[in-house]
Amino acid sequence: ADTLEAKELGLKINSAIDALPEQCGNVFRLSRFENLKYAEIASQLDISVKTVENHMGKALKILREQLKDYLPALCWLIFNY
Repeated sequence: ADTLEAKELGLKINSAIDALPEQCGNVFRLSRFENLKYAEIASQLDISVKTVENHMGKALKILREQLKDYLPALCWLIFNY
């Protein structure tokens, strides 16, 4: 059951990330999945570091809102694995 919940949560997270505005999603993926620094993202996307910061803030705000109902499950997974 735990594995199914984790898989479901993963799908919800991916879906929420995919629903982000394009540039916002690009910045988020480069930061979180490629582990790039903001300056590296700015250089790669040819935008300012400030724009990267704004996109990350927007992405995190949207994701928090989209995933708020799943926060207890997410916390459980993080702290029990």
